[in-house]
Amino acid sequence: MPAEKPDARWTRTRQRLLDGGRKAFAVAGVEATTVLDIVRAAGVSQPSFYNHFATKADLAREIATEFFRKDRQAKLAVFEQIEDPAEAIAINIGQTLSIATRDSVIAWTLIKSEALRELVISSSNDPLVDMINSGVSQGRFNVENPRTVALVIRAAALAMVQDILNGTAGDAAATYFQKLVLQMLGLSPEESAEAVTRAQTRSELGEVA
Repeated sequence: MPAEKPDARWTRTRQRLLDGGRKAFAVAGVEATTVLDIVRAAGVSQPSFYNHFATKADLAREIATEFFRKDRQAKLAVFEQIEDPAEAIAINIGQTLSIATRDSVIAWTLIKSEALRELVISSSNDPLVDMINSGVSQGRFNVENPRTVALVIRAAALAMVQDILNGTAGDAAATYFQKLVLQMLGLSPEESAEAVTRAQTRSELGEVA
């Protein structure tokens, strides 16, 4: 990637490219989007693009990296605040599903980009795995392979995000999904409902992001 230059105009152009890339990727996905699509959305020249990024994949990677950094920080903060791993995971899932309404551009980019979907699904050093392990050690969860379970949760969550984006998810779909995940981890229907209710109350009160 071209070296960054400490120049206000250079910085503004780079931000326009990032914003333009988000818009273009949301429409067609990373694979189908061209550099021309990006510069048109950004309102800059094509040579300007290559002053900042070697390829569209580099641009997509920077957009995704910033999102994943913030998302990971938010989830780690939840896991540090909440003692009950079931409640923490319910909050985690709620945050993930809320991408559809909170940032539909990045949500569509994730859904339409096979490369970025794979990055989400195959993330290593995942705080979700750590929290599942914590629940197992506390006797809260009954899971033989936390890594595999985390992969299933993440893949299903992306499918749910797409359902929400398409407007085909029911009003209570997110809540049902949260309960279903907790039951998959070994909680009873009653326990999962209680944990989800507490998680949603915390979110509504602004106690978590």
